[in-house]
Amino acid sequence: MTLKVKIGSEEEQNNDSPISLSLNIRKTINGEIMILDHNDIDIIVIPEKKKIITFPKKSLNDNVYETQDRFFNFLSQKGTITRESIHSGNVYGSLEAEYPDAIQGNTTQLIIFTIGKFIEEEKPYMEREEHYENEFEQRMTDPGDEESTELGKVPHEVKKGSIDPNNVRQRQYISGGGGR
Repeated sequence: MTLKVKIGSEEEQNNDSPISLSLNIRKTINGEIMILDHNDIDIIVIPEKKKIITFPKKSLNDNVYETQDRFFNFLSQKGTITRESIHSGNVYGSLEAEYPDAIQGNTTQLIIFTIGKFIEEEKPYMEREEHYENEFEQRMTDPGDEESTELGKVPHEVKKGSIDPNNVRQRQYISGGGGR
């Protein structure tokens, strides 16, 4: 389903070149708008309650909270949310904020457009993260010659590890046994 977002009056849209954003948006049966473009978070806009909620995509970690923090700071700097309304949601790991009515234009369209601008700014970060993860997976599944050895080609040494098996006294001190 394609969702068209129009910002400004019809005269402004006809005179200027149209502003367009490409976002992965879905609308729920109760009218909530889900924006699923970010790698770390899902963004839900609830026009009825004038709320924006973010949920972690995979697992909650420091990256997710940092992304949520950057997201709400971006929205507050653009003047689309009230900073004092940012708080944790009733779902673990979620953050939410409220937004006021726009003086001019459609508030929901303005919110979606601002979220789109945030996602555009985050694209290089997300691409870098994805590239890093793919490179890491490639190195683990198919290591190069300098990072691997053939099976059975690992050299054996006479003494391995840091604990000498012949030093009985050292084992007693380590295990909490008797001693001097």
